[in-house]
Amino acid sequence: MNREAFSAIVRQSSLFRSINAANFALLMENGILRSVEEEAFFFMQGDPTTHVYVLCRGRTRLLQYTPNGQQIILRLITPGQTFGGIALLQPSSGYPVTAQAIEDSIAMGWEARFLQKLAEKEPSISLNILQLMHHYVLELQERQRALIAERVEQRIARILLKLAAQFGQKTDQGILINFPLTRQAIAEMCGTTLFTVSRTLNEWERKGLLDIGREKVVILQPHGLVEIAEGIN
Repeated sequence: MNREAFSAIVRQSSLFRSINAANFALLMENGILRSVEEEAFFFMQGDPTTHVYVLCRGRTRLLQYTPNGQQIILRLITPGQTFGGIALLQPSSGYPVTAQAIEDSIAMGWEARFLQKLAEKEPSISLNILQLMHHYVLELQERQRALIAERVEQRIARILLKLAAQFGQKTDQGILINFPLTRQAIAEMCGTTLFTVSRTLNEWERKGLLDIGREKVVILQPHGLVEIAEGIN
């Protein structure tokens, strides 16, 4: 994939899709490409907030570590999505999350100081980053509500349905979550234990709701998962 193809991905991103042609050209002139190998990091939680990124190739996850060392997966990033945007709002606070490549990945990044100056000429950048942060706040509120009000089975079902919506691929069997997905990763996204996830998935497989392989999940009965997620079942 060449720089022109990356340019098309950046143009479609929620952060930059509204800016005019002249400012977009300036944006691309000042962008740097970063290649990160599988399991390596774009940045770590607490690192200085120097750059904002748009993922151009691969997949990346945003992690947060609790004081006792527990790892939580907050979000999965796919091409065209922005990460590290906090650098525009709170450049002195440090990244609140870790960005780790799930597979070999390439992102285009910009120095926060450059984007802040560009935003003075292109107010849509500031508006877009605020909208992104608003979306993240709503997402965290929903996660908090789920932790308090929902059974763990509901949370697991919701995560699987969300991943199916984001990465789902229709097959003869059902909907394949076309994403390397371990039970540990599901546990980290749901805020529960590996034991609970394994027990739940095994039960759902026995009931014919899922087909589970190594780092693979096929949803055989999406309606059944929806009923669990909604607390009907």
